[in-house]
Amino acid sequence: MAAKRTADLSPSLVAVKGRAGVAPDATGRQPEAPAVPSASNEPLNFKVDPDFRRRFRLRAAEANLKLNALLREALEAWEEKRGIR
Repeated sequence: MAAKRTADLSPSLVAVKGRAGVAPDATGRQPEAPAVPSASNEPLNFKVDPDFRRRFRLRAAEANLKLNALLREALEAWEEKRGIR
């Protein structure tokens, strides 16, 4: 019986739990993730229509943002527009 062959993996392809990195963009540079405080994150649960959910996730992916980072930016922009902040 032939020995089972495994793929050769480079260290950059193997993620360690809790230390997953962001893949480089097309230019080969690591995209910068915005600093998001995570010391005491709490869940925020609400329902949105499927089209909004798709658009929100698409925009976050296009900007290389996590969903909570996009939500934070959206709230900050909304507050700034109304002179609240």
